[in-house]
Amino acid sequence: MLYLLTILLLVVSFLLLRHVLRLRRFLRELQDSVSSQRRLLPADFATTLGKIGVIGLVDSINELIDSNDQTIIQENDYSGQIDVILGAVQEAVIVFNEDHVVEYANRSSEKLFRDGLPIQGLHLESVFSASILQELLDSAAKQGGDESTQVKIEQGAKKRWVEASCTKVQSINLEGGHSTLLVMYDITKLKGLEVMRREFVANVSHELRTPLTIIKGFAETLIDDKATIDRKMRHRFMGKILKNAVRLNLLVEDLLTISRLESRPDQIESVEQPFKSLLNEVAESYRNRLHTNEQKIEVIVGDAVGSFPFDRYRINQVLDNLIENVFRYAPEFTSIKLEAVLEVDLGLVRCSVIDDGSGIPEKDLPHLFERFYRVDKGRSRETGGTGLGLSIVKHIVQLHGGTVEAESKVGEGTRMSFRLPIKQTQSLGQASADLEYAGNDTHGDQRNQYEGTDQGAG
Repeated sequence: MLYLLTILLLVVSFLLLRHVLRLRRFLRELQDSVSSQRRLLPADFATTLGKIGVIGLVDSINELIDSNDQTIIQENDYSGQIDVILGAVQEAVIVFNEDHVVEYANRSSEKLFRDGLPIQGLHLESVFSASILQELLDSAAKQGGDESTQVKIEQGAKKRWVEASCTKVQSINLEGGHSTLLVMYDITKLKGLEVMRREFVANVSHELRTPLTIIKGFAETLIDDKATIDRKMRHRFMGKILKNAVRLNLLVEDLLTISRLESRPDQIESVEQPFKSLLNEVAESYRNRLHTNEQKIEVIVGDAVGSFPFDRYRINQVLDNLIENVFRYAPEFTSIKLEAVLEVDLGLVRCSVIDDGSGIPEKDLPHLFERFYRVDKGRSRETGGTGLGLSIVKHIVQLHGGTVEAESKVGEGTRMSFRLPIKQTQSLGQASADLEYAGNDTHGDQRNQYEGTDQGAG
């Protein structure tokens, strides 16, 4: 009997041990499953789970793991979307930790500071060396509020201006820690435009003030000394007033023309038409101003130059400005050539106004198409120039999709060229009926009028 009880106890103990071992194995699998975020398959332990009644628990744990996996996937997708969005924005976005080490940087910041190379993990001082920007980061880290300022960053020979703002945020990597979010917008071009605007306003003010001062001075003299001024002197003063009034009018007209060209580029109306006929028409309009035996104007057009789209009114304006400059600044010329050739490889027609006048110094050539730039300021004002003619030429040609160029040698002459595409690549819109010439024959008539008045008075 005792023997049978012993055998029974051994069997029961074996069964209990096997059950305990299976249960321990199940618990280890359950622990590993939860730790590794992996589903636990009930089929592997169906009998054991059924006996201890924990199949529902396993199903609940699996549902929890599935839900957590889905949350992680969504968070990864969201993080990826955020990274794509930040990578697409123009602003440079950088996150620094408390040790000024870069935790995150988008593509714009990498292009701005390292020519596209990665900067994550680098120290602040190795990314940029702007002390003002580092002070801004330190201030934001201490105060925690948003701050913004304009900062100039020097990168070797390059100088950039950025609008920088930063704020304290929760650390990306360190739980409970803080980082600094720095957002920078490159305003280098805006700064350049601001400088140009100030210079333009200063130049316009100067150009307007000169004729106004002369007009005011002579007018006051005529009024204050009316009784003592003889007829000849009065006539001379009135001539000076008229001359500067016309000059003032020309300046305002040229300013309005530039304003219209800049604000309304759709006013260019390109129509396919022959170019040679325009050159002949322009040349003919200037023949009566030539000294018959000493000067000539000729048209040279390559056989390959046919019809192509351009705005006849505006290109006529370009040619008028270029030819007027020859009469004004190189009156000793003996020949003006209007030349047009087809540059087949480039798909462009190159038109040049060539003279054999005194030429232009090489140092002035890069600046000729700038507003108010004059090679000889005194002579330009004496001859009635506003300093805007070539700037208008450049605007008109660029609105056609072309380019301008100046070549000259002192004592040999000047070639002023512009290129126009033979195929219209974009819609240039409709021309406005209220546009006026700048530097056209109307201006030439006005200049002749006041120049004649001055000579008659003198």
